[in-house]
Amino acid sequence: AAKAWSTRPHTMSGFWGLEVKPGAKPTPLRKQPGEMVMVLKQAALAPTGKLSADPSVLSVSVGSDTNERFVLCHLASGKCEQWAIDLGFGPDEEVNFHLTGKCAVHLTGFYEMDDDSDDEDEMDSEEEEMARMQGEAMEEDEDEESGEEEEGEEESGEEGEEGESEEESEEFTKEELAQKRKQLIEGMDMEGLGDDDDDDDLDD
Repeated sequence: AAKAWSTRPHTMSGFWGLEVKPGAKPTPLRKQPGEMVMVLKQAALAPTGKLSADPSVLSVSVGSDTNERFVLCHLASGKCEQWAIDLGFGPDEEVNFHLTGKCAVHLTGFYEMDDDSDDEDEMDSEEEEMARMQGEAMEEDEDEESGEEEEGEEESGEEGEEGESEEESEEFTKEELAQKRKQLIEGMDMEGLGDDDDDDDLDD
């Protein structure tokens, strides 16, 4: 079965031309396998030999069955000597042209990239772009995590320093309390001794 190909504007990569002669033997579009779409743009009576007023009928067959043919145009000298066509044939299609009449016909067109190849290139580009964006996002996440870890270490260091300062102040306060308690006890002992001396004097 024939495959439909888009003939929307593509980057042209080369001109091609082919002469189809009348006869029972078909004329193949490709002499050797290719990787590009061949777009047929025009059919015209060849300016070779004596032109005939009898029409030359150009038809095409796609696939191995050359008996299934589709008419493209009727060309006749002095009436319709050329015909514009816009038809693309894929690189994997077996295409043959058939011509009835007395005059040869020139076919002209250009090559273009296969739509599937374009789609694959676009998909590759999109995948590369997505991979690049994912890589950038991962780098940003890593930078944020490392920044948070550094902030956590700084906060831990500050908390440790504050804890040490509090412990030192608590120890200093305990020492002060102990000294004050000792001073109070010593003062009380001295007062007690003074009272004992006064009692001894009164007894005498």
